[in-house]
This record gives sequence, C-alpha cells and structure tokens, in this order.
Amino acid sequence: MERGKMSKRYYVLALLVCLVLVVSACKQSGTTTSGAPRKPFIGGTSGLTINFVKDSPLPEVTDDSSFGFKAIVQLKNEGETKIEKNNVKVNIVGFDPEDFGATISEITEQVPDDDLEPKKMDAEGNQIEGTTTFVTIPKNKDFVPKKFTGNTEFTFRADVCYAYQTRANAKLCILKDMINVRDGSLCKPTESRTVHSSSAPVQVTSLRQSVIGKDKLSFSFDITLSGNLDIFRDKSDTTPSSSFDAACPREARKRREVENKVKVEITATGDPIVENIKCGGLDSQNSGVVTLVSNKRTLTCTADLNTNRIDLEKPFDITLSYNILDNKETKVLVKHLADTS
Repeated sequence: MERGKMSKRYYVLALLVCLVLVVSACKQSGTTTSGAPRKPFIGGTSGLTINFVKDSPLPEVTDDSSFGFKAIVQLKNEGETKIEKNNVKVNIVGFDPEDFGATISEITEQVPDDDLEPKKMDAEGNQIEGTTTFVTIPKNKDFVPKKFTGNTEFTFRADVCYAYQTRANAKLCILKDMINVRDGSLCKPTESRTVHSSSAPVQVTSLRQSVIGKDKLSFSFDITLSGNLDIFRDKSDTTPSSSFDAACPREARKRREVENKVKVEITATGDPIVENIKCGGLDSQNSGVVTLVSNKRTLTCTADLNTNRIDLEKPFDITLSYNILDNKETKVLVKHLADTS
C-alpha cells in the first residue's frame, strides 16, 4: 500500500515538472499556452544560406577531358524577407574560366531557378520553412579542365549578391500628461522599450525613449550588422536586378561610396497621434541612407504628439533596406594524367 502511495506522488510530481517546462518553453518562444505568438516576427540574424551541392563541383577531376562537371550553388532563405530571383546574382570566381572550357559570361550574373519565399510564422506560431533553390553554373554545358603540367588545385568560390530588408516593430509610450507621470500609469515614457526585428543579418536593437516636452518625445535605437558579411546601399536604391557590380561593387572607389550603408524608413501607422518624426543623419525627416561604423549605428529621432490624446502605446515601424554580399568556397583538385604515348 505504501509503495502505491509513493508511486502516485511521484506520478503527480512528474506531471507538475512537465507542466512547468511547457509553460517556460512557451514564455521563451514568445507564445501563449494556446500556441498563439505574442511577437510579430520569428526573429534571428539569418538571411540566405549558401552551400555547394555535394560533388558539384567534384573535389577531384583529371585533365584528360573524361571528367565534365558543374558547380551547383544551393540557396536557402532562412530570413523573413522575400527575394525575387532577379534580385539575386551569383558569380563563380577563383579561376580562369577558359581553363575549364567556359567563358566569363557563363559564370557571372547567374540567377537562381526560383523566387525565394521567406521563413514565415502563422497566427498560431507554426513556422513555415523558406524556399530552397539552386543556381547551376555553367547552365548549358560542363566545366572540362584543360591539360596542366601537374596536379593543380583551384578555388571555386560562389559570390552571392542579394537585396534584403529588415522590418522592425516597436511601441512608443504616450500619456495624456507626459511630464507628471503617475504611479501605476499605463507605461513609462522614459525607459527602454521592446523592439522586435524580423530575421535578417541587420537588426534593430536597444530602443530607448525619453520626454523632451509636454507634447514632444525622443527615441533612439541601434542598427547592428551580424556575421562576416558586406552590405551596400546607394541613394538610388540600386539592387542586384541592375547588375552584380552595380549593387555589390568590386571596384574600390565605387565600393567606398556605398559600403556599410543601409536605407532607413520610419513610419507611424494609423491616426496621427505621432507627427513630424525627425531623425538626425537622415536625408529627409524620417528616411535616408546611413553608414554603419564598426557594424553599428545609433539613430536619434524626435516626434510631436497630438494634443488630443489618451494614454496609449503607439506602434511604429522601422524598415531597413540593403544589398548583401556573401560567399561560399570549395576546392577542386585537377589531377594531371601523364601522356602514355
């Protein structure tokens, strides 16, 4: 009998532990116990992941024309921005294409087979994977190495230039009386605020709000770049659909003009409770191109408040647009076969 009571107690205790773990997991993932998310984005710092398909290119070939091969680049959209296929350009570099029976035009400015849909989250928090697609180079023939004087190793590097965006969402604390804040007020207008960013290599972080007048507030946030990537943006909104070099320039002078730059747009939707958003360093009041220094830039903005207001939290959006240059490389060993004649 005692053994039965103890088994029952252990069973109840195990159920309680499982319940605590489930609730904790829901809180950490930003969902309710019903599964519905409390945040607008999945989040993260991923964009496109780049890989070579196994044995494409082959790790070893011979120079007797018996081994033709292709380089097949696999692209997967791990972020939360859709990319039209014409806004992705792939170059294969690291060798003279003529040494492999190809031309420069056959290994540059190549586009993937499909548009890349983003990773998504539905209303209940279920995640849908982003698109995986491929770029085959060369498209209509094989690489065939010429004769070399001995075994020679080559680098095959896929340089990928693509257009991407970050969408961020936050709420400003707005009170009827911004100066005399009561205990137990709806929110505090002079503190850090939560900001949510979509999954992308460039993130919006560290939103801070302060009061600078009875009908005026200030807020600042950081723009940060994660990962070993290069980013570019010009004031003409050039994307890879124009060309690889126009969006992700390799020429030094042009590169200096547009590297580490991001286009920023700030909007407050709905009724004009928040008006006249002005941000230092932007070309217009609430949009423009900024330069990141050491992968970071802080923007400070001010906004006027409509005098006819109640206590509320007002959502606003930040959109970052930029071009990304990333790469993946592998090695191909061309084995020389001695002449037997």
